[in-house]
Amino acid sequence: MDRAVKQRLIGAVILAAILVILVPEWLDGAGHKSRYIKTVEIPEQPEFEPVEDLMGKYEPIKSQPKKASTITDSSINAWALQIGSFSSEANAMTQRDLFRSEGYPVYVVRKSDSYRVRIGPELSRSRIEKLQQKIEQEKNIKGLLVKHP
Repeated sequence: MDRAVKQRLIGAVILAAILVILVPEWLDGAGHKSRYIKTVEIPEQPEFEPVEDLMGKYEPIKSQPKKASTITDSSINAWALQIGSFSSEANAMTQRDLFRSEGYPVYVVRKSDSYRVRIGPELSRSRIEKLQQKIEQEKNIKGLLVKHP
């Protein structure tokens, strides 16, 4: 065999050996695992009050011709705590963001020329009343208990 052919064959064998050793090391999936770490935290199951306690006395609905825009009123009572009313949307959003950053479920309702900032809704009136007392003690804001929506 010619010397140049032997050198090429030896070089090819060395390159193949390097690839066989190193490629599995590079492609072991470790990089994939480090880029896509995802931990899932599942909270404990919350306690819910029975639906029967939340609903008022059941009254059958009378048969009436339905209009396309008719919305039926629910017998479930929900409550919200209004913590502010502003004429400026920016001020309402600022207060909303402040309370959201502290973990409160806050939303803004627009009523004519004012923006009302509310916490809730909550199905239990006693829970929203406890929250009202907490907000009054911590923030010195006397909230107004309102029906939701």
